[in-house]
Amino acid sequence: MSVLHVEADFAILDEQLYYNNIFEKIGRKIRPELYEINSKFMPDSQFEAIKKRGISKEKRKRCEKSEDATWIEQIASGVRKVGKEVGYFKESSNRDNNLNARQAAEKALSVITPSTNKLFCNGIISNWIKCSQEKPGVVENGESQKIFIPPGATFHVGDVADVEQYSAINDILFDLVVADPPWFNKSVKRKKTYEMNEQVIDNLDITSITTNDALIVFWITNRKWVEEEMKERFKSWNMEVIATWKWLKITTQGEPVYDLDKEKHKLPYESIVFAKKRSSRREFNIYEKFVFASIPMAVHSHKPPLLELFQHFGIDFMQPLELFARSLLPSTHSIGFEPFLLQSEHVFIPK
Repeated sequence: MSVLHVEADFAILDEQLYYNNIFEKIGRKIRPELYEINSKFMPDSQFEAIKKRGISKEKRKRCEKSEDATWIEQIASGVRKVGKEVGYFKESSNRDNNLNARQAAEKALSVITPSTNKLFCNGIISNWIKCSQEKPGVVENGESQKIFIPPGATFHVGDVADVEQYSAINDILFDLVVADPPWFNKSVKRKKTYEMNEQVIDNLDITSITTNDALIVFWITNRKWVEEEMKERFKSWNMEVIATWKWLKITTQGEPVYDLDKEKHKLPYESIVFAKKRSSRREFNIYEKFVFASIPMAVHSHKPPLLELFQHFGIDFMQPLELFARSLLPSTHSIGFEPFLLQSEHVFIPK
């Protein structure tokens, strides 16, 4: 299991182990270079300047920390200590400003999306494709690139709003929805994807495609107004927020990928908000505030899969759904314009 350790206020996840376990049956593992985050994130110019002059001993002006940053800084200390004990963190002399990881990420994104008529799975349902539950599948796209599909994955290339028709036609309601919307961000440029606005989310009828006891999980940016607007949106959907968690991104040394006292738009953590329908009587055994830490994949905007972490809290789902998907997960419905982005032979190598 990819959940290495859990305490009352934090958990440590190994995403690399998660994917390796999925594709073990077909002798594949995820490219380890994607997780060679050996140093904090910084521009190459800054990295070269530091190398040239050595570590500066000058007293650096420290910015005032937010309440979240102060709390996460305390958590990070515990994560670092436990991560070393369980062997997740390691000392490395490869101080290359994460060059290997960045090059691996660039290669991973050079996939050509396969057309649906070239995917040989178990059937097409309203332009959705469902694959076998037994083991991962291997298919080829038009350029003879291999695409690796997790067992039980059901997916659709298109607008997330298409899930409403699929749900109605096939009489399927989802008991878990995980969404990573394309929030407006000047640094984000995704090809063939949504415009950076919130209208896409507002047009979704989440309540019509979910069970009464569903758990709804949204990744949000660190901008305070996004969190407040998301809470208002849940309210308009007749849902209540039950938890807000933080994902702490750490290096292979156990350090946050950014200093916690730097500019607010460069923080080493991201947030997810949990909600459920007000009419639901289901009690989810999760903490209201919690941090989960992991070494991030070098691919920009990629989020770690959370199903095994939910299972640790005794929460199992029959029909999980991922909106705005940029990869595929086992036994999960995935929809978005780039669901194959991290499924190519450039991401997985022979074990």
